[in-house]
Amino acid sequence: MVIAILAILAALLLPALSAAKARALTIACTSNLKQFGVAFHLYAGDHEDLVLPNKDGPYVPLGETWVQGWEGFPGPDCTNTLYLQQSLIGSYVSDVAIWRCPATRDPKVVGVTQPRVRTVSLNGFLGPPWSAPGATTYRRLAEITRPGPAETLTFLDERIDTINDGSFSEQRDFEPANPGGWMLRDKPSILHQRGGDFAYADGHAGVHHWRDGRTLTAPRNDAPMPGNLDVLWLQQHSTGHEQ
Repeated sequence: MVIAILAILAALLLPALSAAKARALTIACTSNLKQFGVAFHLYAGDHEDLVLPNKDGPYVPLGETWVQGWEGFPGPDCTNTLYLQQSLIGSYVSDVAIWRCPATRDPKVVGVTQPRVRTVSLNGFLGPPWSAPGATTYRRLAEITRPGPAETLTFLDERIDTINDGSFSEQRDFEPANPGGWMLRDKPSILHQRGGDFAYADGHAGVHHWRDGRTLTAPRNDAPMPGNLDVLWLQQHSTGHEQ
């Protein structure tokens, strides 16, 4: 009888404990992203208001982009914490543990665990070497006016099984009025109650919860997402679009 009662109590307590653990991990992740948001401002303050350089692609040298390393497939970059320490914000973010969402788990491919030391990426419209027709790219902090600093994403957590470089890439030829052509390129985290953690250009950080189930199950490669309001939200909070 006592064992049965204990089993019932355990069954009642486990969901509450699980929810409490999830909340704690979300709070920790938000705190981590906020530190990156502060580092974003410190870098600009030390470099005449310049935004961090942010070049996408494999094997981009430090100086051309804010953090070196390609995690797109198993290799030494995936576990190289020296790249994090030597990054352009390494002097502002001293703890390498905060480069990875505490809620994430290393992915497995054909049964083999493949560690990753980083899940953090920088909004691809901040500091890129390219320009996109119809969209705004930002190279100085003062240029972040549309959307405003409280609405513009800086750093975010990517899905650990899809992350590659340090730039969060989105569709460059995005047309708000053409939902049939919307696409989800890099994949945001989904670990916080169907949402991801984000830092914003005014320094605050928080979770955004996804509304479309396709966002939660998106494949690794570029994925057509016609009418997906999550794609629209990401675009609206990453860059200013011509009307």
